[in-house]
Amino acid sequence: MEKIASGVYRITAGEPEKFTPVKILKPVPSENLDRLPDNPCPFGDGDIKKKCAEGSCTLEIPLGDDEDIYGFGLQLKSFRQSGRKKVIRVNSDPAADLGDSHGPVPFYLSTAGYGVFVDTSRFATFYCGGSKRKGSRQERENYPSVPNEEGHHFEHKAHSGNMFVRIPSAKGADVYVFAGSTMKDALARYNLFSGGGAFPPLWGLGILYRCWWHTDEEHVLSMAKQFRDEKIPCDVLGLEPGWQTNAYSCTFEWDSEKYPDPERMCREAAKSGYKINLWEHCYTHPTSPVFKMLYPLSGDSYVWDGIIPDFTLSEARDVFAGRHDEIVEQGIMGFKLDECDGGDYLCTGNWGFPEFTKFPGGLDGEQMRSELGLLYQKTMLRPFEKRNIRVWGQSRASHALAAPYPYVLYSDLYDHSDFIRGLATSALGGVMWSPEVRQTGSREELIRRLQAVIFSPLAVINAYMIPSPPWKQYDHDRNLAGDFLPDAQELTNMCRSIFELRMSLVPYLYEAFYVYYSQGIPPVRPLIADYADDMNVRDIWDEFMVGDSLLFAPVIWGRGDRRNVYLPEGKWKNFFDGTEYDGGKSYVFSPGLTEILLFARDESLVPFADPVLCSGADTVYDVSLRLYGKHGACRLIVDDGTSLRYRTEKPDVLLIETDGKDVAGFEPNERYRFKDIIAF
Repeated sequence: MEKIASGVYRITAGEPEKFTPVKILKPVPSENLDRLPDNPCPFGDGDIKKKCAEGSCTLEIPLGDDEDIYGFGLQLKSFRQSGRKKVIRVNSDPAADLGDSHGPVPFYLSTAGYGVFVDTSRFATFYCGGSKRKGSRQERENYPSVPNEEGHHFEHKAHSGNMFVRIPSAKGADVYVFAGSTMKDALARYNLFSGGGAFPPLWGLGILYRCWWHTDEEHVLSMAKQFRDEKIPCDVLGLEPGWQTNAYSCTFEWDSEKYPDPERMCREAAKSGYKINLWEHCYTHPTSPVFKMLYPLSGDSYVWDGIIPDFTLSEARDVFAGRHDEIVEQGIMGFKLDECDGGDYLCTGNWGFPEFTKFPGGLDGEQMRSELGLLYQKTMLRPFEKRNIRVWGQSRASHALAAPYPYVLYSDLYDHSDFIRGLATSALGGVMWSPEVRQTGSREELIRRLQAVIFSPLAVINAYMIPSPPWKQYDHDRNLAGDFLPDAQELTNMCRSIFELRMSLVPYLYEAFYVYYSQGIPPVRPLIADYADDMNVRDIWDEFMVGDSLLFAPVIWGRGDRRNVYLPEGKWKNFFDGTEYDGGKSYVFSPGLTEILLFARDESLVPFADPVLCSGADTVYDVSLRLYGKHGACRLIVDDGTSLRYRTEKPDVLLIETDGKDVAGFEPNERYRFKDIIAF
């Protein structure tokens, strides 16, 4: 066992492979990791057992009888993983609870206050306490069986055994143990080991609207004008595949008929405060100007007749990033990195590259399937970092050590319960997820989905399948009784108010993301992260801490309008009207369509800004301090909001305190103006 940082230990079992996430990505741990109090490793030398059979390595890691297991990155079908079997495979179609997803991670957390990361790019299988072995402690101590079918339900381990990890094609692996004082502390250490959490530009916390697939330059600028005319907040306009001469696979060249002057378009959009984001994937078409240069630097399989660049090679990164450097020079401010996950089932078709693909850098197809998403993200940061530009984008694949990368996951699948569950599970594995909103079947579904997405790391409306905004779809609809629904303007007003709530919370969210960057604590996380000792929260995947002061309980479309909300110990207040609730109890609410279930922790202070249409380097927020209780404190982060200077020059961190009358720490500055105090 080797101690490598405060509370972080490496245990080497057998012979680790040449290519693993740590060796490929080379994470630089945050300097703040060693500033945390030290904790001893929960395992001793020899506690983690290793057995190699032909073609695989099996690890046995101790698991206590009272521990519950969470994690494994983005999981759309389950939350508490105790007793389950998980296969860590990047895949676009997690249609069943098998473990695969857009962002699976070979990392799990225990309610006992530690985390375990198995450093492998293989499709490892984790048996989370569900395999009772001959000669085990459980057998020796003669734990009784649970006498009925309900007791054997897979949600529970029922004293069944340790954690077993099977790694195919490996003779060993490095196992990293993150020893925390709490489960949240262990998660923070993993994120800090990865490099610290991503810190978005201020505009990244606004609204991203993805335009119709068949849009053109004229339509983009008319949409930009429409949003500003209707006072719809929006920071980013995203273009889908149609911007290129060929999209499956990609040329990375503008379609000159649709976009005769991309630089002018970006310049005109920027005048109204918009950033332009482009869709693409990395599979490179033979007519692309970089195809010939990338050909010897790519794998030996095609995807959609495009080659697969090997981003482990510096030459491939140089060529690919160089082409995008030209695009960024035209004014593009971000990218959506699609289809770097691969599809194995019929939901989106069987596509991608096979596991037997060989890459010139040495990885095989299985390893590259795990690492492509993050290698792609890392490559695409280069055109922005050379310009000192902070970016915020999307990717459809991720894996271990993803916390520092400013890309948020999304899916072509669309079940709202799955999307909300993904918001919970992703936070426990160092990846980010957005329950993005596309076209909907009713205004009610649209509103409920919008209410959820504004409390995610990236508020995305993905209207690529429809030419007009989704809130314009229902101006002539009738309800079941035959009555006309509210006209388009009323629905537009409802959606605008939801977007404005997001914009009002930008200063609060910005500080929460700075905590993610500097302390490793995710800004949006399920209750289990903060309240692991509370048995009532162990299966609650649909309530979230947003920062340290707010608790959000989304109303999930398709589950009815009534919902149960459990409030942990302490006093809580309705964010909007101050109604007080005792913690440690469950409450049933029947929220109206425009009502959001948002609660503030007692004795908290939330900075709440007048909403702006977009955020830029010169944006100044007029901030009201919303006080819940008699005293409260909050922080505001003051920097330029757009550059990478925060990496070398720490932003000003203002500690604001108030008793409801006097305010301490709120000095006039270039980012925030004090408006008033609202006490609840």
